[in-house]
Amino acid sequence: MARSAKDEERMNLRESWKTKRILHAILPIAATLLLLNAPSSTMAKAQAASVEPHTKDAVIAADDGWDKAEGTGDANFIDALLLPNYRSISSDGSIHDKAAIIASARKNAGSAKRAAYEEQWRAAHPVLVSVEIAADTAILTFALDKPGSSKPIMSCDIFVYQDGHWRAIYSQHSEAEK
Repeated sequence: MARSAKDEERMNLRESWKTKRILHAILPIAATLLLLNAPSSTMAKAQAASVEPHTKDAVIAADDGWDKAEGTGDANFIDALLLPNYRSISSDGSIHDKAAIIASARKNAGSAKRAAYEEQWRAAHPVLVSVEIAADTAILTFALDKPGSSKPIMSCDIFVYQDGHWRAIYSQHSEAEK
């Protein structure tokens, strides 16, 4: 049986109506997905814009920032700086992982007294820093006077350049004879 022109028109209207319903259902989802992806692309641009130079000065700046972050309790800075498998060997032979370093720093968070002490100590104990870079690895060495001891602490921090940033992976601190 042949369809009449009126039946064809009704069928076309139904199909058009179904298409509109589908579009009304899909458009909000598509818009949401676009909005959700916008911050990540903006974030990626911000990260790309904040690439650290592949230089000795940038390694020293990262280490200085780390020192200040430990004194002020800036756990976010330390978390971003230390690689997940970071290890530190203290002068007494104890081993500390990333979580232990962050927990120690958190104890100093918000302590103006601790921050002032750290700043005063740094001013009274100048440190001679040396950096050597081989490919994407930097070795930063320095010596500190240990309070109450005639033996200085010789320290070494190993940094790896990843994704445009210097990240710490290992530290070693040893007492040395003068």
